[in-house]
Amino acid sequence: MVRTKELENKVLASVIREYIATAQPVSSRVIVEKYIPNISAATVRNIMVGLEKRGVLTHPFTSSGRIPTNSGYKYYVDTLMASPEPEDSVKHAIHEALNRTPSDIEMLLNLTSRLLGTMTDEIGVAMAPVFMKGVVDDIQLLELSGDRLLLVFQIENGLVKTVMVETRQVLNKSRLQFIQSLFKELFVGVNLYTMKQKLERILNDIPSGERGLVELICGQIEQQMMPRIHTSENYSFLAKPEFREPADSAVVHLLMTDGWMFRLREKISVTHSSDALTLLTGDDIDFVAGTNCSVLMSGFTLGNLEGALAVVGPSRMDYDFIVPLLGFVRRKINEKINHIKKNI
Repeated sequence: MVRTKELENKVLASVIREYIATAQPVSSRVIVEKYIPNISAATVRNIMVGLEKRGVLTHPFTSSGRIPTNSGYKYYVDTLMASPEPEDSVKHAIHEALNRTPSDIEMLLNLTSRLLGTMTDEIGVAMAPVFMKGVVDDIQLLELSGDRLLLVFQIENGLVKTVMVETRQVLNKSRLQFIQSLFKELFVGVNLYTMKQKLERILNDIPSGERGLVELICGQIEQQMMPRIHTSENYSFLAKPEFREPADSAVVHLLMTDGWMFRLREKISVTHSSDALTLLTGDDIDFVAGTNCSVLMSGFTLGNLEGALAVVGPSRMDYDFIVPLLGFVRRKINEKINHIKKNI
């Protein structure tokens, strides 16, 4: 029984690798000739029938060959793949790229998304941490010039987030002191989601002449604190066979919007640890159902806050290359961010 299971897994892995390479249904003859020469084509065909009954393979009506299903890809990534380190040349390229990045988290993530896109020939994505979830230790308000202020948030674990706001009016010293005192009361000791609730409770206690200004500044803070999504904007993969239908390519563009990527990350965080690598296929994403689009996603940590890295592409992406690559980049990002934190 064990040997039968091993052979089934070997046939499934061979079908997936061949289909990824050729985008053509895979016959039993090809499996025997290229992957498992010591068994007969008839044996492979019987195994393929069993794998189809399990739901990990299927076959197009026009072909006797098999192709992987979404369940097949997920089983391959979760169970069958060895996850070695990337080749030394790939590691070196990643080291070189990330070591040249300035000590700015947003610039680091922007470069990382482009790096993932270039190295995989898919779309690379880097999602900044949700600073709104971080507890504020202190806040400083600095006057820049005219109607512009800089708010410096010291967030738990030594993180710093700056927000520039426009007040649309020049504030005198007493009004600046009032705003800083009020914001310390609102922000310190809570996260920014809780701050919104506190503001609603005390808004009527704020002098009427200052309410509009406070709401204006808080709105700009919330907008700038929301997680930014950096993408490589590498859409050359839409020329691949899977995306010949306009509906499939349209789904990719929709998937890349900030709201959907954030929802995917929230969905994964409920059931997976932050550093787990997760494959989401059309069966996992409501509006992508029935398409050939998949997302490989893994998290990274910034203190107690979580961001995410992802590769978006066809279900037939090169998992043997991309999975270890994404894992290695995630580890390097964590190292780089810890270095940035120490030098803040």
